[in-house]
Amino acid sequence: MDSYVVTNIPIQIISYTDVDGKVTPMRFRFTDIDGSKVTVNIDRIISSDQAKSKIGATFECASTMYGTERRFKLYYSSISRMWVVEKIGR
Repeated sequence: MDSYVVTNIPIQIISYTDVDGKVTPMRFRFTDIDGSKVTVNIDRIISSDQAKSKIGATFECASTMYGTERRFKLYYSSISRMWVVEKIGR
């Protein structure tokens, strides 16, 4: 049976930042509702909003989760320096 993540939760993430400050998320990990740790490799970034005047960055991404492709939104807060999953589509 599939398990689904609760959204708007903090995540652990691996990303890289180029010399211009552009952030690219690569993979993240979260605790699923059943208590298991799930690692997600980001297959592609569909869109991102990293304007230098903003206080954070948003990324719409796609990856294979639970055997099917899912789209999800990640948000990085420059103030709290935390990443969260905002939404995961089914």
